[in-house]
Amino acid sequence: MIYEQLQLYSTTEKFIIQPVDGNEILVIDKQTTDVSVTADRSIVPTTTGTQPTTIYGLWGIIRLPPPTGPQLLTIRSRALVGNLWGHNVWRVDATDVLPFQRQSASLSPQQASDAAAYLAMVQEVLKTPNYYFSYTLDVTHSAQRLADTSPEFRSLALAERADERFVWNHQLLGDLRGFSRFALPIMHGFVSIWSSVYRDRAFDYALISRRSRFRAGVRFYMRGADENGCVANFVETEQLVQAQGQKFSFVVTRGSVPLSWSQYPNLKYKPKPDLAKEAHLQAAVFSAHFNNQVFTHRYGKQIVINLLDTKGAERELCASFSRSCSQPELLGAAEVRYEHFDFHKECSRMRWDRLSLLMDRTEPDHQAMGYFHIAADGSVALQQKSVFRVNCIDCLDRTNVVQGMLARRVLLDQFRSLGWLEDGANGRLSDDVERFLKNVWADNADTLAQQYTGTGALKADFTRTGKRTKYGALMDGYNSMVRYAKNNFTDGFRQDAIDLFLGNYQPEPGAASPFEVAAESASLMKRALPAAALIGLALLVMRILLPAERWTDTVLHCLIFIGLIALSLFGIVRHGDEFVDRPRLALKIDRQKKRQ
Repeated sequence: MIYEQLQLYSTTEKFIIQPVDGNEILVIDKQTTDVSVTADRSIVPTTTGTQPTTIYGLWGIIRLPPPTGPQLLTIRSRALVGNLWGHNVWRVDATDVLPFQRQSASLSPQQASDAAAYLAMVQEVLKTPNYYFSYTLDVTHSAQRLADTSPEFRSLALAERADERFVWNHQLLGDLRGFSRFALPIMHGFVSIWSSVYRDRAFDYALISRRSRFRAGVRFYMRGADENGCVANFVETEQLVQAQGQKFSFVVTRGSVPLSWSQYPNLKYKPKPDLAKEAHLQAAVFSAHFNNQVFTHRYGKQIVINLLDTKGAERELCASFSRSCSQPELLGAAEVRYEHFDFHKECSRMRWDRLSLLMDRTEPDHQAMGYFHIAADGSVALQQKSVFRVNCIDCLDRTNVVQGMLARRVLLDQFRSLGWLEDGANGRLSDDVERFLKNVWADNADTLAQQYTGTGALKADFTRTGKRTKYGALMDGYNSMVRYAKNNFTDGFRQDAIDLFLGNYQPEPGAASPFEVAAESASLMKRALPAAALIGLALLVMRILLPAERWTDTVLHCLIFIGLIALSLFGIVRHGDEFVDRPRLALKIDRQKKRQ
């Protein structure tokens, strides 16, 4: 079991971390970054003025590029999410970033700026909602995956047995892995735990979404799959129910279309997806992804629900995905069934009742899939044999709606197995259960969207109420505008922050500052066109406020200034890739390929 409460002492030479309820004392040398454990309590400072700080766990040590250097990340405050099957699950509420060494006063302006930028990136990741952990429960594994492991595996320390896909401080724990009671795996995603009542019968409900750290990033800068088959925005979501001493689990997944493609921002509202032309590359990443899903991660048969449009910007990507799924030679031994549902076409003009068509078409898959069930005596009564893999282009808004409906259908089956519903009875839950179920799935949707795009989910009104409303459509418009601004003008920094935090960026010794190089590479056009537009606007306003003696001159001048503004704006849009916020660290982008 991991220590829950610690006292942190910081001296000029060491971090000394003493558990409140243990005899071990963790010592981190600030000069060498060596980590050790001792039982010698004499090293704990006792002098007046050396007051400890209470912390609730360690993220670990992040080694930032020079001149920033290593930082110790600690959990300053936490919030209890709930109790899951006898184990408390917590959310990180506040984190402290503690430097090993004070910043030198002799840094150049560029070095000081770099140090501030790296620290700001760390804070950017830490302020993204939400991070979760448990001192006693492995929250990175599904219930079925854990049940399929050996007693020896389950006896390992949490940091040693955790699914590394979902441990967001995996890189930071490197120095702590030998000290199992201090090494706390932290998951990124969503957790909600509730107790409810259905027809006077109590049950516990939990929803856990685990975001993968592989190919992690933000909306437009991280798309598709890499050479290892890891896809952007991959999330495993598990619905858990406990009632009458029995436990149930149901898992669904989402992830970007598993092909090599990009969709870099360029000031257009929806940039056109750009598929790699190399057929062998597409075949390799596609095959690697489904082999990973079916065999490596043991999800079993994949029921792919593709919600992409068959027209417009998504047409080519949708067609390529459909072709790949129909080629057995690409799938090998991996069993995949493909179901396409053009969400926007089928549900246009608020005809959301047509989602029942998709539910009907996937009903045979649902019946064959089943769910994981532990009987009251602790034996495994059922196993989930396959998994729904749902995607749209972002794997957010349309995906959220469909996954919520799939999970509700499974919950009805589980209630039938408990004897709470008659076999074949119409799927009707009580109003209270319907309300809490819709709200928890809407909260999940908002959180996952916030993590990937910077805003809450679209179509959340349907997820939350079961109906599409005009107010919901209005809020979708607002969120879409906020997404546009963030995706174009702040997401380069966010992508850099994620790459830095996860260890994807390792600067070469002696390399120039990436921020200095980026500043030097800023083109003349990037400076000139906005300046020309502002000058044109200023002159236009002045001419309107101070008209010429002849009205014809005023009109002529206004037309000239409007023309200058229009030409400048046309140039900005035409070369939009020059004006967006681009990543500067790990993600290298060919700007010529960015222009659509």
